[in-house]
Amino acid sequence: MKSTAKAFAIFVGIVMVLSAFASFVMMGGDQTENVVVPSGDGSLQTFGVQGRYVEWDFEGLQDALQMSPESTVMAYWINLSASQNLTQAVAAALPQSMGLSYGGQIHNNNKIEKLANANFNGTWTEFHEVQPYPVGYDGLVIPYQDYMMIPAGTDYAIVFGKPALFGPQDAVRQVLDVITGGLSAQSFTLIGDDNADLQVAALGSGGKSMPLSGGYKEFYLGVNVAKNRTLGYDLSARYLQPEAGTSSKIGEIAAKNNLSYSTIGDETDLSGPVAFENLQSVLMALLGP
Repeated sequence: MKSTAKAFAIFVGIVMVLSAFASFVMMGGDQTENVVVPSGDGSLQTFGVQGRYVEWDFEGLQDALQMSPESTVMAYWINLSASQNLTQAVAAALPQSMGLSYGGQIHNNNKIEKLANANFNGTWTEFHEVQPYPVGYDGLVIPYQDYMMIPAGTDYAIVFGKPALFGPQDAVRQVLDVITGGLSAQSFTLIGDDNADLQVAALGSGGKSMPLSGGYKEFYLGVNVAKNRTLGYDLSARYLQPEAGTSSKIGEIAAKNNLSYSTIGDETDLSGPVAFENLQSVLMALLGP
């Protein structure tokens, strides 16, 4: 997506700011350095940030969408601990992500264990699950809805918790509005109770920047590491009301990769096993234009 790519390019020049936080300066408060003392192993308070923390279930894409604005047109969730090969394939196939590209650098070398990204209103926010770690930082802290938005560079902000929020300041505010009682994304119907290791959902209303150029009403992809890891991955994709050209392309992808392909009513399904060495090419075909 163009807005994400532009934001990514700008962010490259400031990413190291996030891993070099040094002191704590509250807006209008004391300008001296505060020493952060962990309050307990694994506790969110270990972050040492004043104000509220984000505390939300984060076990799949449905949880991320419950924090995402009503206008969300595309979102994904990935368990980064499931498979390094899956993480690498996702990084190549999906629009550039700060968390996928910079990982622990964003959180002072603390590994992101689960990551989600939501695109809405021409902007985006990422959700990072990371083990709580002592935080210190320079600059003004922006109180919003009793949360503390910590500026990163000129345009970005981070809000700590489970998960932590990261993105453009205005976008993070929109997510906080949802978390504090605003309307969340409601237009995604194909996910169900699926908790795959990778989940991607998109609406055709998002336009040409969506997977397969948005030629459908709705799209969902789930990928799991096979129980027998030597077998690779189990993949399932669903399309609601795909256009004729999209259906033809899905059929070509199925035939090329020996995947099952079926259409019942308004829904087209694609499923089957994918070998380790083929995952990236299959994801790029399904998630590309």
